[in-house]
Amino acid sequence: MFAGMPDFNQSLEMMKTMWGNMSANADGSPAGAGFSMPGVGASNPFGMPTMDVEELDKRIQELKNVENWLNLNLNVLKTTIQGLEVQRATLGALQAFSESIKTADMMNSMAQSMTQAMSAMSEGATSPTTSPATKPARKTAKPRQSKARASTSRRAKGN
Repeated sequence: MFAGMPDFNQSLEMMKTMWGNMSANADGSPAGAGFSMPGVGASNPFGMPTMDVEELDKRIQELKNVENWLNLNLNVLKTTIQGLEVQRATLGALQAFSESIKTADMMNSMAQSMTQAMSAMSEGATSPTTSPATKPARKTAKPRQSKARASTSRRAKGN
């Protein structure tokens, strides 16, 4: 998964070894048999600060190794979190896109069915082959009142 990183099992074994060496109890019993503090061990039973420069350099180097190992794990953790956040954002975007496609398809089908219904209605109104049940009722015309025509009265006068 992480090609450029060292083997985690190897680094875990290194950590166990370092902590095992540092956490010997005051009575010389193995680590985990009781409460222990760094710097308190068989060679230094009272927890007095050591005056040996080489011992201090060794402890400093061990603690720097621990710090580097913890930083590596922190960076792996941050990268994993970022990857999951990107994955979540991508899934959210895909879901929103899917919903918009579904909505657009639904709108298109509704528009298409409305267009078909409108064209069917307009064809039904102008088509002579519609059944009597679907024909709109005809309005009855009012009877015309007859007016006397001027041309008839002129003919009568002229004769």
